[in-house]
Amino acid sequence: MDKHPFSQSAKLQDTGIARRRSTRIEFVTTVLLSGKDATGTPFREYTQTATVNLHGCKVRTSYKIVVGMLVNLECPKAGTSGKGVCIRVWDPSPGVAGHEIAVQLIKPQNLWGVPNPPADWEVVAKSMVQGRMPQPERAMTPSVVAPPPPPTRAAFASPVAPSAPTVPVPARPAVIAGPTVEQRLAELERRATQLVDSVLDIMRGQAEELTRNSLEEFRAQIEALIQDSEARMRQGISRSYEESAASLMSLRTDLAEQITARGAQILRSTEDSLRNRLLNASADNEKPVPQK
Repeated sequence: MDKHPFSQSAKLQDTGIARRRSTRIEFVTTVLLSGKDATGTPFREYTQTATVNLHGCKVRTSYKIVVGMLVNLECPKAGTSGKGVCIRVWDPSPGVAGHEIAVQLIKPQNLWGVPNPPADWEVVAKSMVQGRMPQPERAMTPSVVAPPPPPTRAAFASPVAPSAPTVPVPARPAVIAGPTVEQRLAELERRATQLVDSVLDIMRGQAEELTRNSLEEFRAQIEALIQDSEARMRQGISRSYEESAASLMSLRTDLAEQITARGAQILRSTEDSLRNRLLNASADNEKPVPQK
């Protein structure tokens, strides 16, 4: 873990003693973070970077991601994508949604679209294309040559002249062959495929979001229509009830008037009949009785 650009201790990061393979800068850009969280559930979320370098970045996420998990990173603005490994997790701050994680790219690259990257980024990228990593320059220290031993009597007695010191021939560095044309074409094709896949994923996500929003809006309209229909139905039922009650009241009034008029007519007819009978009876009583 000590080789990761984000895995140094906090003390080394604060003092600047820790050495990174590429300079880290503060750069904010939108990235699409995706993968599976600690529970194995797939997730996709748009977030922003806080610091970046050629080997990784620090981002904020609302999902639970542990060290060692594989994630995908896509930068819509730059049109680049890549895979990375979570190498560090910071505890969430009180009152702040989500927490920060450090992601190291499996293939170091300027995935963030930094317009003017540090100079060492280009050096690291060129060395990666050549198939080797840059080595720190070593200080040239002069070699210490041991002094020759003092001459002996045999040296003075020998007529042979002393031999000249041999100069070591420096070994030539091995020539490292760069990638072939086929390899470069394959790499370009792979990057183009990744770019197309990332664009398709973004468009698919936008289409899903648009469909979801349309369905929610349609559901809201249907619920509003149902509520309006129910309100109108209640108003119609209430109006019909009031009209029926008014009709019943009018009918009852008419019926009561008819019954009253009929009753009065029956009473008058009965009184007239009784009066006539009484008159007839009194007339019969007043007639003289014939004598025998």
